[in-house]
Amino acid sequence: MSDIFALQLMQVPQVTEEAALAVTSLYPTLLSLAKAYTMLVSPLLIGTDVTSDGDKRAQEKMLKNKSDMVNAGASKNIFKLIWAEG
Repeated sequence: MSDIFALQLMQVPQVTEEAALAVTSLYPTLLSLAKAYTMLVSPLLIGTDVTSDGDKRAQEKMLKNKSDMVNAGASKNIFKLIWAEG
């Protein structure tokens, strides 16, 4: 494996090589993944510091819902990495 983004993802708890490759096949760059997360935010909240719990849950589950190779824990942990949470 030589994809730097995939290698970075594999440092996230619960992210296997298969999961990292699944994510990078959907979103080849960190920017493309971050943009996908922002597409799940309610248009009413864009430009504010407020997020709804529904949007956050959808974001946390996004990767799991897009690929069988990404489990719920990995999906949530990747989301936390992208948005620098906990």
